[in-house]
Amino acid sequence: HVVPEYGFKCVTCEGPSMEPTIIDGSYTCVLVERFSHRVYGLGGDGDEFSSDDGELATAAKDRFRGAVDGDPMQLFIGQYEALMKGMWDQHFRSGLERGDVIIAHHPLKVSTICKRIVALPGDIIQRTDGGSRETGHRIEVPKGHIWIEGDNSCASLDSREYGCVPASLVIGKVVCRLWPLREYVSLGLDGNGLERWRCVSARISRGGRPLDARTGREQLNGSFVV
Repeated sequence: HVVPEYGFKCVTCEGPSMEPTIIDGSYTCVLVERFSHRVYGLGGDGDEFSSDDGELATAAKDRFRGAVDGDPMQLFIGQYEALMKGMWDQHFRSGLERGDVIIAHHPLKVSTICKRIVALPGDIIQRTDGGSRETGHRIEVPKGHIWIEGDNSCASLDSREYGCVPASLVIGKVVCRLWPLREYVSLGLDGNGLERWRCVSARISRGGRPLDARTGREQLNGSFVV
């Protein structure tokens, strides 16, 4: 009981709202850590840990220079250390930050949701899908709340539907994908009847909304912080 409640937990994600981070129909199982947001709470500017922090980042840069000189093993080791440092900063040195992918309790029904944090308390959200004309389609996130949206803005029911979400509903931050094991997932058939595939990363890191999986362009339907 202690490990899944206060340590790590496996969660199955379904639906198209987080594509291309999580592909619908792939029976994706993710690993969720449940302690950092309890220890550090809500974060700040999200830039507290830069790529220059610590000895690991310095070592990764040195090994990258070695790879440029013709040693591919140094490149592999440098990438591995950079990956480990990113995971350490996100899940062991900080709380909830903008760009984190989280699992949370649904605010309106008995269910769980997987979304990305777009804004923190005090942030001003500009909605691109409408809203209140009286406020210029802008919303200020109140204290103790977060604004969350799916990566696939056109197919996501999120804070644009039910408003800001209490941070207390957060279950944990997503670390990585455990299943499927393959690096490529099917995007379905194209107009010519040919199946399309996309390379997906097992690591689900902190960051902005990814490009649209099918068009390769930036998604303009989601909200953003002004």
